Amino acid sequence: MICLLILAVVVSGCQPFTDSPPSFTLEFPDAVDLGELWLREDVNCFTCGTGEKTLGRAAGIRAISLPAAHWYVSVKLPRQVAGRLKPLAHPSLVNIGDLDLHDSDVRDDDLRHIAGINLRSINLSGTRITGAGFSYLTPHRKWIFVYLHGCDALDVNHLARFRGWTRSTISLVGYTFGLRYSDREQRLLDDARRIICDGQPESVCGVQIR
Repeated sequence: MICLLILAVVVSGCQPFTDSPPSFTLEFPDAVDLGELWLREDVNCFTCGTGEKTLGRAAGIRAISLPAAHWYVSVKLPRQVAGRLKPLAHPSLVNIGDLDLHDSDVRDDDLRHIAGINLRSINLSGTRITGAGFSYLTPHRKWIFVYLHGCDALDVNHLARFRGWTRSTISLVGYTFGLRYSDREQRLLDDARRIICDGQPESVCGVQIR
C-alpha cells in the first residue's frame, strides 16, 4: 500500500487525511443491515500505525470518538446492497471516511445516496458498476482513493470523471510485486492515463493511476 501511495504521502506531508471532528454521532437505521462499523488508523502516513477497532453492526445511533486525528470511520457493507443504500444519505453520515463495497451487487445508481459523504476512500472492486455512478463521487480536500480492481463491466470512458482530481489515487489493478501487468491490465492503465490525464505524465496530471 505504501509503495503505491508515496506521492500521496509527500503531498499530504504525513498529515491526517480525515476532516472529521474528534467526536460525532452517526445515525443508522435499525431495520436495514448496512454491515460492519470500524475505526481504522490511516496507514498512508509513515508516522502512523495500522490500528483498527470493530464497533459492531452499522445500526442505530452511534456516538463516535476518534482516538486521534488520523483515525477515521469505515463501513464494510454486505454483498447484497443493491437498492438498499438510501439510508446512507442521512446528513449525520457525512463523517464516514471509507466505504467498502467490494464484491457487492452495488449498482451505479445506488451511488447517488453517498454523494453527501466526505469520503477519503471507496472500494468498488469486484463489482458490476459501469462507472456511470462516478458522477456522484467528489474529490476530497486532502486526498481520495478509489479502488476499481476487477470491475469487468467498467466503461473506461466514465473515468473522465476523475480529470482534474489532483489529490487522488485511482487504483485499477492490484499491486504486481514486480511482475508484469497482463495485456488487459496494461491496456486498462493506458486507457485511464489517456482519458484522465490526456497522456500527460503523472507529475503534470496530478492524478495517481495505479
